[in-house]
Amino acid sequence: VVQSMADVAAVALPYPVFAKPVAEGTGKGVTPASKISNSGQLHAVCAELLETYRQPVLVEAFLPGREFTVGIVGNGPAARSIGIMEVILLPHSEPEVYSYHNKEFCEELVEYRKVDDPEARQAEATALAAWHGLACRDGGRVDLRSDANGIPNFIEVNPLAGLHPEHSDLCIIATKYGISYQELLAEIVTAAIARLGLEP
Repeated sequence: VVQSMADVAAVALPYPVFAKPVAEGTGKGVTPASKISNSGQLHAVCAELLETYRQPVLVEAFLPGREFTVGIVGNGPAARSIGIMEVILLPHSEPEVYSYHNKEFCEELVEYRKVDDPEARQAEATALAAWHGLACRDGGRVDLRSDANGIPNFIEVNPLAGLHPEHSDLCIIATKYGISYQELLAEIVTAAIARLGLEP
């Protein structure tokens, strides 16, 4: 984590690396420049992100493989995946990164694909482990990307995932797996009611 420009020299990861604001959502601060190939680029990107977003910058290994997002509802042992979705960037998208631009114009730039192959199932298992390990609650998403060996790596959890019925990834996952918007909201609310002991 780069708190200030003085921290950049201490980044010891092999290139390429990936840099983004530590506490943003919806791909804010993620652009094609987020994939960084040398120290000069790292200095420039960190300087811009620190100035623009006024928060630390997360620098991590760049993962070149497939990107998945897994929808999860429920708490504790009752938490379950509602579906695995692969994020596929189309030819006219910003390349290699699920950027803010690609998310904002996802209808033209991104294909969201329902998947069930072994790599996707491994992503699902990793997502559920992260959900449990971080004690997430009620409903949300876990994002993953595979490394060069096809092993899905945890990127981040979205414990307050967007709920726009047509534009938010969690709702898109639900739709692809035959869960209506109303059913999704009901599952999340039911999980919260049970967690809080408010059931009649």
